[in-house]
Amino acid sequence: MLFPIVWFFALPPAQCQEEPFSSGGPAVTLGIEINLPSGGAWPVAAGADHAVLYIPAVGKGEMLGVIRVPEGRFAGVLVRPSMGENSVKIDVSALLKAPKKLSEVTCAEMQSWPSEAAGSYEGKKDESLLLSGLAQLGLPVFKVRVVGVRGPPPGGPKGGPGHPPYAGFRAFCDCSSTRDALNADMGVLAYPEAGKCAKIGECAQCCRILNP
Repeated sequence: MLFPIVWFFALPPAQCQEEPFSSGGPAVTLGIEINLPSGGAWPVAAGADHAVLYIPAVGKGEMLGVIRVPEGRFAGVLVRPSMGENSVKIDVSALLKAPKKLSEVTCAEMQSWPSEAAGSYEGKKDESLLLSGLAQLGLPVFKVRVVGVRGPPPGGPKGGPGHPPYAGFRAFCDCSSTRDALNADMGVLAYPEAGKCAKIGECAQCCRILNP
């Protein structure tokens, strides 16, 4: 049985089901970077003013990120990027508070978690967007930038038990914060298995689903 793998390094309804082993990973060409300003529930390096959450745009929204934002009646913000022809569509929703903690939910529970829509956005590579619909719900407005896909970090895993199943696997999320030009990134990287959610340290969660 495969479990979510978390790697520490310097620096439409879908199905929550297991994915069969394959010789190649999902095609990924673009992703998004979400600016997380200091003062929130996420860690930021000393001397920095923000952290950056990266989520790849995989297919029709196979990867999604959940940011803990305990504000009023809300517990967090769900961000789900999906690929267009030459752009990324970003669906955003605010997750309502519930007896269970977000950090304890399964992939299936995340899909059915009560929420309110906070807008859909679309951008091409190098474009920046504001998730302005969050303001109407009394939540902080995050800035997002569409970026080219990231490769795995140097020395990253290349298959085997307890590792991502593909060499050069790019379906991962990470959260990092850079202090200054003289200091390396501090951050956390997570490879969630299909049908699973994985914590990216104390920054956010990343879930990987399979669209029907």
